[in-house]
Amino acid sequence: MAACTKQPPLTESQRKLNDTGITWGGNYPKDINKDCTAVIDVQKLPEGDLASGDILAQQDCSGGRDTLYGDGNNGFHYTKIDANGKSLSKGAKQWQCVVDEVSQLMWEVKVPSDEQYGNSGPHDSDDRFTWYSGVSAANGGAVGEWNQKYNQCDGYDKNQPATFCNTGEYVARVNKAGLCGHGDWRVPTRPELESLVNFGVSRPAIDMKFFPNTQLDFYWSSSPVVDQPSSAWGVSFQFGFSAPLQRNNSRFVRLVRTYTRDVQE
Repeated sequence: MAACTKQPPLTESQRKLNDTGITWGGNYPKDINKDCTAVIDVQKLPEGDLASGDILAQQDCSGGRDTLYGDGNNGFHYTKIDANGKSLSKGAKQWQCVVDEVSQLMWEVKVPSDEQYGNSGPHDSDDRFTWYSGVSAANGGAVGEWNQKYNQCDGYDKNQPATFCNTGEYVARVNKAGLCGHGDWRVPTRPELESLVNFGVSRPAIDMKFFPNTQLDFYWSSSPVVDQPSSAWGVSFQFGFSAPLQRNNSRFVRLVRTYTRDVQE
């Protein structure tokens, strides 16, 4: 195995990507350490394997934001936001939104689960939605499922389409209410949603200090599945993987908006 060199500094575009959250190193040919160390275990090498050199330099724990910039949180950098859109201290006990200072996205924060739909307000972490979008340029050729039959979210009324439990109507309701002082919320794209995944933890694979009440299940993205108009991409925060889902499935959703600090402060 050839020796590896230290990673170069991040480019401007890379600075907008979160790290993986992984802080441990792996030995060769097997075994995981509790810290960012790695060795070649010659006693466990397969016969004829003459591996040598640096096996740590290109592992996740030894590069990226957490080592190059030292901003903590395993390479993630979040700020809590109050109901009026103002920044709070890291120790704040109540907050409604979170800004990702790396990606410059603001995220919806859910309220605690009690395993009942809609009884804790519009941001109830129990609420589920089918995938629906009437924007032809973004829906991959199909609108999805309107979901007029099932009471799975706050405020549902079978006689009021604006209350239906689908992602399109939910976005409209949140924007009308002005969550954290803003009316430009949307369902995140698959890469945006994946940027919240912390592979250093699981069940859920996200920073619970900033995103409490995250469910161990799939959350919808706005990204259609190519050549599958009945499907869209979801991201599971149980372990952090993505998968195509039928749009008539009821899943969770966490809304996002683009954030510009100069406008906020």
